[in-house]
Amino acid sequence: MFARMDDGYLVPWILRVHAIAGGIALVVAPLAMALPKGGTWHRRWGKAYFYSMVVVCITAVVLGIAHYQRSFWLALVGVFSFHLVASGYRSLYLKKLHEGLKPQPTDLWLHGIAGTVNGGLLIWGLAHLLMGQRDTKAMLFTVFGAIGSYMVVIQLHRFYKRKHDKREWFYGHISGMLGAYIATLSAFSAVNLEMIRPTWLKWLWPTLVGVPLIILWTGHYRRRFAKGARVRDMAEVRIR
Repeated sequence: MFARMDDGYLVPWILRVHAIAGGIALVVAPLAMALPKGGTWHRRWGKAYFYSMVVVCITAVVLGIAHYQRSFWLALVGVFSFHLVASGYRSLYLKKLHEGLKPQPTDLWLHGIAGTVNGGLLIWGLAHLLMGQRDTKAMLFTVFGAIGSYMVVIQLHRFYKRKHDKREWFYGHISGMLGAYIATLSAFSAVNLEMIRPTWLKWLWPTLVGVPLIILWTGHYRRRFAKGARVRDMAEVRIR
């Protein structure tokens, strides 16, 4: 299989599938965001977004293995992106943590693998920055590794802390799905927006813009909940 990849036969097809899946994710996520939360089409577009991101991650990992010297780091970034969307998706199944629901083995594997990958990204990036190698890769690894590691810690803490906010799943869904969309937009920008310089900014401007917006958005909901609003007032909720 990898011999065929090396001779240029299979890699172009995998790249096409990767690009198509990424394009689908880029388009359908805003559709899900714009529609009433929890409604039929919100769920349909959300699932299309999730499964397109699954394809993006798998193809990124395959390409990273096939072109180890050039692209393996992109595979790690693919895992980082998938962890965000998968944790956002799994939040929908963890609505009853405040009632004693325990995480499934799937959740522990997801965050365990992501913790290993993101921790590796962070350590690699920081080590190279401290050694004076301030290139795009070192900066990306540091930023994505820090964000990914933070998300892993937050999720694992949510599983085992004693007191729970019954709306934690709602915040987790928003931050996971939107965080993954930021990563998708980052990849699109890096490949297509050649006018942006320096190179690290092509990758990181979606993060610089998107993370504050996520904080503001979740803060908006927290304030509404503090005033007595319920999740059911803002979304169609189905307890799983």
